[in-house]
Amino acid sequence: MKTKWRDWAILALTRAEAPDRVAVGFWTALFAPPAAPTQRPRADGGATGTVEDKPRRSSTGLDYRLERARRKSIGLIITTDGLVIRAPKWTPLYEIDAAITERHAWILAALARQTARRSQLAAYRDGGHVLFRGNKLKVEVRQGLFDSIDLTEQHCIVTTIDGAFNAYAFDEELKRIARLELPEIARNMATDAGLPLASVTLSSARTMWGSCTSTGRVRLNFRLLQLAPELMRHVVAHELAHLVEFNHSRRFWAIVEGLDPNTKTHKRAIKAYAVLLEL
Repeated sequence: MKTKWRDWAILALTRAEAPDRVAVGFWTALFAPPAAPTQRPRADGGATGTVEDKPRRSSTGLDYRLERARRKSIGLIITTDGLVIRAPKWTPLYEIDAAITERHAWILAALARQTARRSQLAAYRDGGHVLFRGNKLKVEVRQGLFDSIDLTEQHCIVTTIDGAFNAYAFDEELKRIARLELPEIARNMATDAGLPLASVTLSSARTMWGSCTSTGRVRLNFRLLQLAPELMRHVVAHELAHLVEFNHSRRFWAIVEGLDPNTKTHKRAIKAYAVLLEL
C-alpha cells in the first residue's frame, strides 16, 4: 500500500460491544467545558442512559433534559435541542443545579453558538436553505396534490400538500441517494487500497459520521451527502482505515492519508458541520 507514516489526532472513540465485535466511530465535537468531561456514547451513536422526556428548569432559569448514566461526573452537552445533563444515578438534583449555575455563562454562550451554526447550515422553510454535496441551496416550497422532493446540486424544490417544508421527506430523499452512492464509494475505495471491507450500511446516528466493527462492517451516516465530496470521502477513508488498524496509531493515520492526502485540511473543515448530525 502506498502510504506515508504520519500521525494525526481526530475526535474518535473506541467501545467494546462484545468480545468478537468492537466498533470505532468518527465523532463530531460535543461542546463541553474543560472541567466537565462528556460521557462516552455507544458505538451505534446512542447514549448509555435514558434522557427524560420532560425538561427540567434550573434555579437560573435554564431548561435542560436530564440523563442518568453510568459515569463518575456531571457532563454538560449542548445539542440543537438544547442543554442535556448527564449525571451519575446517585447525584442529587441540587448538585446538578449547582453545576449549571457554576457554568451558566458558558452554557448561554454555547447555546448561542449552536443556534448560529444550525441557522447557517439549515433553514427549513420557503426561501430558506439546505446543504447538499457542500452546496448551499435555496429552498423553494410549493403546494401540490402530493408530497415530493426535487433535489439536485442546483436546487431544492419541496412540494407538499399543506405547502410547508417536510423535513422527514427531505431526509428520506437524502437516504435514498445515500443508499445508491455511499456503499459503492466505500467499496471502490476499499478495493483500490486492498482493504478487507465486509459490508457497508447507512446510519442515522446523531453523534457520528461513521463507524467500523472488527468484523469489517462499516456504517456511514446518510448526512455525508450534505458535505462536500472531499469531506465525505475523508470520513469514508477514516472508517476504512479501521478495517486493518483498529486504533489511531501512526500506521492508522498513514492509511487514512494514503486514501485522503489532504487529511489535515479536511479534518479541520469537517468540524464546522457537526451540527448537521443533530438535525
